Amino acid sequence: MAFRRNRRRVLELPGCKGIYYLLAKDNRSLGITLWDDESALAGSRPAADCIRAETTQEQHMETLGVEEFEVLTWELRE
Repeated sequence: MAFRRNRRRVLELPGCKGIYYLLAKDNRSLGITLWDDESALAGSRPAADCIRAETTQEQHMETLGVEEFEVLTWELRE
């Protein structure tokens, strides 16, 4: 699947810490990427734009928006 191949491409970008790809029951999806810092995020924009465009075209999807947020805290349980 395209999103699996493109997930690897995103993870290979310098400064990428991780990616989440969420799929709702109504077939809407949400991708969340995590970056080392704002510089890494800024450096990823051209490649991320290209990957996003390819993925939406291959999956016959529409990008409704791209937003940036700062992670203030995070905690995962094992």
